[in-house]
Amino acid sequence: MDFSNALPGEISIFLVFLGIVLLLIAYYFHYQTRRLNQTIAKLYQLNNTVSQDALDFFEQAWSILEKAGVSDLKANIDWFGECRRVSKGKNSKKPLLKKHYLIERDDMQFDLNISIPRYYGERLGSLELIILTFVQILQQDVEHKQAEILQSQKRLERYQLFVQHEIKNIAQFIQLLSEQVIQLENDEDKVRLMDRLKNTMPVMAQRASHTLQKMQQPLREFYGSDQVDLASVIEEVLFMYELDAELTGQAQVIIARSVLIEVFKNILGNYRDHALTDQSIKIGIEKNKEQSAVVTIESYFAIKNAALNSERLFEPFWTTSESGMGLGLFLTRELLKQVGSEIEFSHNEDKVVFTLTLNNIPQL
Repeated sequence: MDFSNALPGEISIFLVFLGIVLLLIAYYFHYQTRRLNQTIAKLYQLNNTVSQDALDFFEQAWSILEKAGVSDLKANIDWFGECRRVSKGKNSKKPLLKKHYLIERDDMQFDLNISIPRYYGERLGSLELIILTFVQILQQDVEHKQAEILQSQKRLERYQLFVQHEIKNIAQFIQLLSEQVIQLENDEDKVRLMDRLKNTMPVMAQRASHTLQKMQQPLREFYGSDQVDLASVIEEVLFMYELDAELTGQAQVIIARSVLIEVFKNILGNYRDHALTDQSIKIGIEKNKEQSAVVTIESYFAIKNAALNSERLFEPFWTTSESGMGLGLFLTRELLKQVGSEIEFSHNEDKVVFTLTLNNIPQL
């Protein structure tokens, strides 16, 4: 248009027309951007609704993809040995752009073939971004499932070690009892043995009962959370092992009582089995913060300047005891890690100190 010869009215009409065109273009891009954001948000919302379950997300996401413009979706799914072929959408006579994605973790696999119209420019870019978001969410769900399986396997392995460790203790008690019964020679020895059994059998029966409960209950219950008084737990273990200790302080933590019992049994059991001290054990409980408590177990060596392989103290299957398995302290540290807590060890020439930091945890 020649603006030099144009009338003022014609220029005004052109500017109005140009403004309308620019407004329509701006609205179009705004609409497409909002539609893209809404579609991606729906995918994430769906994933939260199905609790990051890969199969459920895959099945229910098709309606969102189809509405966004995806022509068809074909997939070969291998889920822990079960294979399934899935085909969604309708065959189109129009030329399509095909995309292939492979998601694979251990025994889980999604082999995806996705077809979309041959759009150009911004519309193609938006559709590709939606597909990429779908694939990434699906991959995250598969990885999440893999992590859950690995975590369960680790917990089961540690759980089996705890049971194995406790069964060993019960078996040793039965073996010792059998040897004492064989050596009985007169009625006086029988009476003394019966008196000892009256004191020891209730404790061993309780330990056997706890072991059976752990073998029968789900892992989630074993790692469940309750508010527990630390002093009462420690007193129970001290009574179980007939140990002399000076216990001071009080605190409550939200950690399963069964976990705390295992922890203090594995620590205090060493004082009974290895005669670490000839003096009373000092145990202090202190409220550290709102979310944690600190338990300090302090004792002196029975022998001055006794040799201590502290660097190997928490090494699994290493022990100086002929009857031990070398698992007690290793299991203690691993179990505390599982509940977000920790144990530290320090010593000098005549004293050893275990320091436990116990943090409140949500139910596992």
